[in-house]
Amino acid sequence: MIHRRLPRLAPVLLCTVLLALGAAGCMPPQFNPHPTTSEADALTDAVQLTHNFARAGEAYFSPDMRWVIFQASMRPEESYLMYVAQVKWDGDRITGINTPIRITPEGTANTCGYFSPDGESIIFASTAGKQLPPREPGQQGGYQRSTNSYRWDMPREMEIFRADGWKAALAAVPAGGSLNLAKYPLTHNDAYDAECAYSPDGKWILYSSRLSGDSELYAMHPDGTKIVRLTNTPGYDGGPFFSPDGKRIVWRSDRKKPDYLQVMTADLKFDASGEIVGLMNQRELTHNLEVVNWGPYWHPDGKHIVYGTSLHGHQNYELYLMRDDGTYKTRITHSDLADVLPVFSPDGKWLMWTTRRGPEKTSQVWVARFRFPKGS
Repeated sequence: MIHRRLPRLAPVLLCTVLLALGAAGCMPPQFNPHPTTSEADALTDAVQLTHNFARAGEAYFSPDMRWVIFQASMRPEESYLMYVAQVKWDGDRITGINTPIRITPEGTANTCGYFSPDGESIIFASTAGKQLPPREPGQQGGYQRSTNSYRWDMPREMEIFRADGWKAALAAVPAGGSLNLAKYPLTHNDAYDAECAYSPDGKWILYSSRLSGDSELYAMHPDGTKIVRLTNTPGYDGGPFFSPDGKRIVWRSDRKKPDYLQVMTADLKFDASGEIVGLMNQRELTHNLEVVNWGPYWHPDGKHIVYGTSLHGHQNYELYLMRDDGTYKTRITHSDLADVLPVFSPDGKWLMWTTRRGPEKTSQVWVARFRFPKGS
């Protein structure tokens, strides 16, 4: 009998072969076996979009990629205000944005702006119309780390607003001007409602609320009706987004260990009429309980998720890409300063995120052309 020696295979390739043969106990790798060595492996044509702000961040594209909405403040001690700006293109390349227009009134706190799928409406969270309590000296708004805890400002005065016909309203405003689009709240309570996003079909808004006393996920119709509670687990659940097919969601949660966020996904449950009634198959995609993983966002292919992580240190958050089952995690950014809150353009060709890498060393919005790294 002739015995043929099998060729030596790399562990990942061998695992692939064994999986194809039906071998048990061979799991896909947690990290990409082909790690990136520089940002050029995934990002090119990087451009800083926001300037002249004390800080800016959490930006999202409009469906036609002609606009961005983001939050920013002119002075460090001020809460975020909401801004929109037109994207400047040179052929197929983003070169910057026009002078932003402020759309919420001074003296308010604002966050989480988002465009409707048809581009006709925008939503955001704001304390407009309510009196905010005085800030403690040195306290800043937004996400921050303080003595080993990770927290956001979650003012109970914050509600979710929707503004229709925003383009027509902005047409009468000069560059650098302002107007108030925070006039029509969808929520009406004193419990913090924010971190909102539309479903791909525009029939639902997903958001985080402290209505129950704890931070949980909810869904509602775009007119504020049919509110459905989705999570009921002690701890923070927030920053949710629908998958591109509208059948799943991704979010961040510290349910396993307070202040240390993990990326979660779940399938949506629908009734016979197509109404969302809950979640099923909740899954944790990150499992490093000494690390903060947050700001997850879907790639338009529905098979990949980008997120920020403190894996390389709490002063050096980096962006990672992973498959939607939590495997093949791949480093995207290689910077000495924080890179967080990543989002893909609707066509998947651009990545926009918040970073301190600019000459100001403050949080600003950047964008770069994106391609999938090898092995991701």
